[in-house]
This record gives sequence, structure tokens and C-alpha cells, in this order.
Amino acid sequence: MHKPNILYLLFIVALSLGAPPVFSHSTAQHMQAVMDDMHDLKAQCKLPSLSVAIGIGDEIVFAEAVGYQDLSARREASAATQYSVGSIAKPMTGIALAKLIDMGKIALDAPVSDYVKSPSYTKTFTVRQLASHVAGVPHDTAEREVAEFVNVHDHKSPFEAFAVFSSHPLLFEPGTEFKYSSNGYILLSAVIESASNINYVDFLSSMLWSELSMTSTELDTSFAGNEHEATYYAEITKDGDYVKSENKRDRSFLFGGGGFISTPGDLVRMAQATYHEDFLSAESKQEMLTPTRLKNGEVNSDRYSLGWRVGAIRLTDSEEHQWPVLHHGGVTDKAATSFLLVVPDCKASIAFATNYVPEKFWQMRSRMAEVLKMYINPGECQKN
Repeated sequence: MHKPNILYLLFIVALSLGAPPVFSHSTAQHMQAVMDDMHDLKAQCKLPSLSVAIGIGDEIVFAEAVGYQDLSARREASAATQYSVGSIAKPMTGIALAKLIDMGKIALDAPVSDYVKSPSYTKTFTVRQLASHVAGVPHDTAEREVAEFVNVHDHKSPFEAFAVFSSHPLLFEPGTEFKYSSNGYILLSAVIESASNINYVDFLSSMLWSELSMTSTELDTSFAGNEHEATYYAEITKDGDYVKSENKRDRSFLFGGGGFISTPGDLVRMAQATYHEDFLSAESKQEMLTPTRLKNGEVNSDRYSLGWRVGAIRLTDSEEHQWPVLHHGGVTDKAATSFLLVVPDCKASIAFATNYVPEKFWQMRSRMAEVLKMYINPGECQKN
């Protein structure tokens, strides 16, 4: 369900439209406008629930949910409701990678074999190429279906999940093409575990989640989210009834490729790492804002950097300047979808999550970007 290029075009073109931003960050009128948008989007997309959080500077200025996290139990969703956030695990892993670069434990342009020697092709591409999906690691493998729905069990280390890709050859010569690969991020998770000499999830817990107060984020194991995780819905019948998603399902094997549950509030806290003064170095933050180039010198087709897609946004109709943005979506097929957008120069971010994947789900993303623009005063942003 990956949609290459669509979001970049949205950010360059569609997001330049809309109302000019207001300057207050938390007025009652402002919050009501967001709630109205959420109710409208919930109804339009037939969502069981929708949760949204907005961050400005170091504050979360909005965190609310509408609808039900469990329809049959009539249990209302709240800002504490956890959702599978799918591929938003990738920017989470990208930030962890940047942290290790700052610690001097990983070199971006070193071969992956410096950290993980199996499969043998790890000597043919760099950490940077792996992190930006230009290494050629295959994404759609039959073993993934087996791991997710047949051999269901909790995984503790990304090394346990290598079977979903390790028997397959690379799709192309590393650095010559872009091919999105969640399997590649299982391998990148193992690189982080090896370089840090700490279990991958433990590294995220201690160096990212704890540092950024991401108290609702965890690996999607059988014992995670027992109290706050949403119930997921795979489809809607002709009679308007929601059909629950498959319960016998494992996502923990994906690790940095898509193995976490979280809340929009935690995702916004994570986004703050991209502009905090003291969390990452200026050099690492710039790496996240710089799409990787292929061997021919061209920027990769998805403008992908270290776990993020890189785009641009105009904040008003009259503004000529385009502000850089980092963004990523997540889709857990027939279960959940989420999105995170960051405008680092404005220290602003928005995240949403829901427990159903509607048709044309990607259209929700540009709608949320318009909501975020209401909270941004361009005069408070700093051009870098």
C-alpha cells in the first residue's frame, strides 16, 4: 500500500493552498476548529476513531481523539489510546541511527558488513544506502506473510527475523535505484543493535523513548497495549457493520520496519528530536533533511533520507518561501493507518492515527497538514 512520490507532490503543490495561519497556539476557538475537522474527517472516511496531536516547540498544544477504540464495547478513544503506527517505526529508527552517529558508534558511509556480516551482500552497500531504501533489499517476500500470520510469536531481537529476507538476492545494484523495503529496516535495526551492543528495543527505550517522554510506545508483542490499544477493523460491510481485523497476527518481527504501537502524542514528542537544540547534532539533523543521492548523482525518487521523506510546504498563499518538512506515513494492512509531519524550522509537528484503513487513506495526510498550518506563525520560524 506504499504510495511513492504522491506525498512529495502534495507537499510541493497542494499544501501551498489553504487559510493563512493564525498566531495563537491554543485558543478555545482554535481547538474547536481542529475538533470540527476531526469529526468531519471521521465521518467522511468512516473511521471508528481518530486521534490527533499537535506539537509547537517543546509543548503538545493539542491531543484529542474522537470515536471508539472498541466499537462493540462502546469504549471511547482518548489521547492515551495506542495504535499500530506501521512504518512510522522507520523515522523512529532513523533518529536512533542519528543518535549512534553522534555517539561515534556508526559511520553512515561504512559498509553494513562492518556491523552485521550476514547475509553476505551486506558488504555491498552502506548504512546510508540501507537507511534510504537504495540498497536493494527485497520488500515483498512470502516469508513475511508466514511470519505475520502463521508462525506467530514474540520476537526479542531483529536478528531473529532475518529469515523474511536473507534467502533472497538484492533487487538491483546498491545505489542505482530506490525500492522501499521494510525488510531492509529489520536489517538496519540489527545494525543498531550490533553497533550499540544493546538490544535494539532496549536502545530505543533508553536513548529515545525515555529521553523524549514517549511513555506509550512499545514493540507490538502479544503482551503490549493490553489496556490502551485500539481494536482494529479490516472492512465495512454493505450494511455498515465493521469487521474486526485478524487477531492471530504478529508485527514484532518487523522491528524498525513497522513493529511498534504508539500514540500521536508520543509521535509528536519524537518529532521534537528533529529540532531540539541538544538531542541531536546539527550535522545529524541536516542528514535527516538531505535526501540520499543515487550513484548517478540524482536524488532518489522518494526524496528519502535517514528514515524520513523530505518535502516542502508553503505556509500562506502569498508566501514564496518553501519550508522543508519531514514526513512519513504508516499503514498496517486492514488494521490501522497513521501519519507524522514535521516542520523543523518552525518547531511544529502533527500526528494522527486511526484503527481502520479507509480508501485513499493518503488524502487524510494533506488535510492534517492544513490543520498544522493554523498553529504556525511564519514570523516565528527560522530559515536555515
